[in-house]
Amino acid sequence: MELGTALAVVAFADQCLKYGNKFVKRCRSYLRAEQETVELLISIESNWVKMETQIEIIKKIAPSLNVRLQDIQSQILSQLEGKLKTASLIIEQLMTEKRDMEKIWRHNDRDIVTKMRGLGDMKASKKGTYVAKKNSLNRIVEDIEKWQARYDPTWILIMQMSTGTIDKELQEQEKKPKGEQIPIIVAAKGIRDASKSSRNPTLGNQQSIWIEADELAIKLEPIPFSSLQVCALEDEKSIALVDTMISNAAANFNSTMRNVRNLARVLAEVDPYTFGLLKCRGVIKVPRESKSALQPIVDYNFVLEIPATLTNPQSLRAILLSGTPYPLDERLDLAKKLTSSILFVHTVQFVHKNVRPETIIVFQDENSEIGAPFLAGFEHFRLEDGHTHLTGDDEWEKNIYRHPSRQGLYPEISYQMQHDIYSLGVVLLEIGLWASFVVYDPQVDDHTPSPPTRNSILGPTNTIAEVGTLKVAAKSKIAAETKTKLEQLAQKELPLRLGRKYTNIVLLCLRVLDTGSDNENDESEDGFGVGVEEKRRSPNSSEPRSMMDEDGVVIGVRYIENVLTKIQEINL
Repeated sequence: MELGTALAVVAFADQCLKYGNKFVKRCRSYLRAEQETVELLISIESNWVKMETQIEIIKKIAPSLNVRLQDIQSQILSQLEGKLKTASLIIEQLMTEKRDMEKIWRHNDRDIVTKMRGLGDMKASKKGTYVAKKNSLNRIVEDIEKWQARYDPTWILIMQMSTGTIDKELQEQEKKPKGEQIPIIVAAKGIRDASKSSRNPTLGNQQSIWIEADELAIKLEPIPFSSLQVCALEDEKSIALVDTMISNAAANFNSTMRNVRNLARVLAEVDPYTFGLLKCRGVIKVPRESKSALQPIVDYNFVLEIPATLTNPQSLRAILLSGTPYPLDERLDLAKKLTSSILFVHTVQFVHKNVRPETIIVFQDENSEIGAPFLAGFEHFRLEDGHTHLTGDDEWEKNIYRHPSRQGLYPEISYQMQHDIYSLGVVLLEIGLWASFVVYDPQVDDHTPSPPTRNSILGPTNTIAEVGTLKVAAKSKIAAETKTKLEQLAQKELPLRLGRKYTNIVLLCLRVLDTGSDNENDESEDGFGVGVEEKRRSPNSSEPRSMMDEDGVVIGVRYIENVLTKIQEINL
């Protein structure tokens, strides 16, 4: 920690609080006079309460953050300061415009509220100017809301650091009356407690997450092109998703059950719209017959609640296969939300291990044509610091989303967060191309699903039968060639579709584990500072040196800097 950097965070925080409170105060005076802007005022006030609380907490814990996080906070808060200054200026101009038009020069806020009623008696030219400025206010408010969406992932990451100051601040917030507590603060505290209890079972809320199968209706409806299913809840007139985790027979039974419990407790605390993850209602144990008597084998059904405003769940695979065209800005927004979901999974110390269109569920909502995406499909998850079995499969339709070092029956290295980032890069490429890399024969009827085939845009490949007979070296060569093809596709096709910034983000994800590049340079500003070479491993660890970080902050910070922040800055 450097004192100068910490002071910069505090200074920017103070400025944000100053201009934010000034802006909200003026909005109260101005917007209450206009019936059609009451909803806008409510939105401004509720957003500011949330931002103000988050900034106050960051201000108090700034000295305990590492320099990298302090730098990020300074940059982000500096951006907010500029937006709030602009917003205050716009609202001041609008208030002055009102005074001028109604010949009011010296009145307090209450007098202004009394006088500011409607636009009916304005001249056309003045009305046009007034409406234009009001529209600019709407845009700046929308811009501040976008800033908030970019800020939340960084803030949640910091809230998971093992710093006593954070516990103190979150506990202070918990003392407030229920009606005054802010959802993201409550979620941060709940997730922090759940994460701590996963490391030390004697800590945190030990409420059972296990539920009985009879809480669900008997009939499960599969979601096309996904392993998830939809099911009605027996005690409510609502539906839920069922996400099944198939246990590895070679894994330790108690360890698996502990990981399931820990993930469920974390998912029980998430805010779906902030995290892009569905809240877990509980987990159902599903015993499986085993030929081995050494230990029981149990699969686990995660019951995920669906917010009431969301309907018609579809897999991203189904949407891509449909070929339905959607506006570019909505596709970009879809990509932005997925990048946030990946960070949240790793913020709570888990690796997903199965990021692909089949595990991304998109719900219809009122805000976009595509809908709202949520990351699910946790069937292969584990704790970041947990033991991983170097076993896999030869399913090519899954291997496309796996880094070459994690393909095949016997992957070369343990699973890391970077492998999820690679998988995200492949999905972002599909979204950019708006094409599915896995396709199905349209001639086969609904009752006879066809085997998946590889999209021709990926070039020719060996048949499944041929791949099964290949030696490990040959399979590794095919995996490397597929990765190269994905990079070539991104370089050739993406710039004309979503621009060079988006292209560079996709390439950075695809090259996240490349050696001999900026990704290996800890000082580089354009990489993750990680590679897979043996020379980079610490003497007493099997993991790359740069990943050895108590809170998982190093790779998380690099991800925020190089992926999340950059993709959020793209505007079409």
